[in-house]
Amino acid sequence: MRLALLLSVLAACHGTDTSSGACAGIEPPVKQARALPGPWPVGVKTIEYDGTTIEVWYPAKPGSETGHPHVRYDLREAMPPAEAAKIPDADNAWLDCACTRDLPVDDTRGRYPAIVFLHGAASFRAQSAFLATHWASRGFVVLAPEMPGIGLAAVMGGPQEFPLMLPSKIVALIEHAPVKDPLVFLRARLGDRLAIVGHSLGALLASSVPDQAAVAVRIALAGAAPTKGSADTLTMLGDHDHIAGGSAATPAGRVVVVHRAGHLAFTDLCGVGADRGGTVAIAKAHGVEVPELVVQLANDGCGSDDAPFATTAPIIRATTAAMLEQTLRCDRSAAAELVTGAAAQ
Repeated sequence: MRLALLLSVLAACHGTDTSSGACAGIEPPVKQARALPGPWPVGVKTIEYDGTTIEVWYPAKPGSETGHPHVRYDLREAMPPAEAAKIPDADNAWLDCACTRDLPVDDTRGRYPAIVFLHGAASFRAQSAFLATHWASRGFVVLAPEMPGIGLAAVMGGPQEFPLMLPSKIVALIEHAPVKDPLVFLRARLGDRLAIVGHSLGALLASSVPDQAAVAVRIALAGAAPTKGSADTLTMLGDHDHIAGGSAATPAGRVVVVHRAGHLAFTDLCGVGADRGGTVAIAKAHGVEVPELVVQLANDGCGSDDAPFATTAPIIRATTAAMLEQTLRCDRSAAAELVTGAAAQ
């Protein structure tokens, strides 16, 4: 069985010239194949806005990353402090990111479209750094808010409150600069149109944002299909997904089914601590109380029967990049360059 890219993906794709209309002034798409990173090194900043922590990945000035270390995310920061304290640094599971903190924004090029990324339940804002950095390296600004109430800390015993209005708040931040603007370091480089991407429960939250002119595309990864409206839509599913299951089996719009991909194929999480049995095994070895929901989520897509990250990641990178560049950069070539027959062996 091969990767099923439904014909609707190709049939519905279209584009306009970047010199006029909605994409006027936007930095043109890069020439590298869409599964490959673009020409920009990736900078990252952590900002605070109205009580929300947001990770921002962006195109940085070429060469500014030289001599600076890449970021390593600490999953303990997403856990309740009492549980996180049980895991020593020497045994911790780190998430490595191909990004460098606080680099200068590349301000020599045109404007960069924005992407709002919403993480899933029992997770945290940097869960899909492999995608965020890929998009940023190709000229997008990615904002990923921490979702209190549904994240790892909430599932492990913290306060639970569905953050229904949070995605709209992040969209508003991109559209209108507040008096104390946490995006001042790149505000002048932001484009006018944006994408909303959600994984799992984050996909449902992505659908909660009201239809508006600025939102040009919605992408659901292993979750509920995007709400139909004026925005273009893409749903990506794995046929080994036991969490989302058939909840988005027949969505409208463009659909991509990745063969042998599980729920976590759209994140970095299967690789974190994999040499020691994964994050759950490491946590349990140190006496951390891990809820059954977390155990179930942490294993979906990470098994020996599932396609490895090295096989699924290029498909997911290429497909999402094509969709983003077609809708936010008016790139006519995107439809033809979507992955059409790769197999997950």
